[in-house]
Amino acid sequence: MALIECPDCERKVSDRAATCPDCACPVAEVVAEQRAAQARLEAVKSREVTDEETDCPPCDARGFIEHDSGATSWCAVCEHSGRVTLCVASDGYYAVARYATERFVEGELHAESSGVVFHVGTRKPPFKYKAAGERHAVEPEDIPW
Repeated sequence: MALIECPDCERKVSDRAATCPDCACPVAEVVAEQRAAQARLEAVKSREVTDEETDCPPCDARGFIEHDSGATSWCAVCEHSGRVTLCVASDGYYAVARYATERFVEGELHAESSGVVFHVGTRKPPFKYKAAGERHAVEPEDIPW
């Protein structure tokens, strides 16, 4: 147990307290949010590109995507190769489109907000399938999202 400052009234309160006894600030929630934000920041700082690839999550390593209409199209994320860059961070592994890798490592893209970054777990994922095919060049402005 340790004493911390209440985020609202700055009085000393136990780090195990749910609320501040003086001002009723939800200390436990605030501390949990601060710790989560710090963990996210550390994870972003630890991002690295590996020299490996992983299966493309949107097309499931097939190189093409089936739409609800029944049509198919080449996967723009993996450039119809079925593979994307594998990145690693302190919070796990990420599948990242080649054209987004640099922005992901620099902290500009996150799994929660980007269609080209996918958290694939805390262990290195094995390949499920053989690679779909050869990469073709896709310009970022040609991506539909």
